[in-house]
Amino acid sequence: MSIDLQQHLDTAKQYVGQQYSEELRAELANKTGLAVRPRGIGYIMTRDYNPARINLLVENEIITHVTMGN
Repeated sequence: MSIDLQQHLDTAKQYVGQQYSEELRAELANKTGLAVRPRGIGYIMTRDYNPARINLLVENEIITHVTMGN
């Protein structure tokens, strides 16, 4: 992972523990300039791989984990 992507991942990790909302997703996308996608029950899953996408794992409306790609 490039240094820039690692910095974006570190920024996204600051959102762990917060309640997920579309506004929060848009805020993170604006901060990083990357695509941001929620993952979990009730969210659409695609099979495309984008190494520069931030994935927010959402459980019971709370962001519990953050990854890049997938």
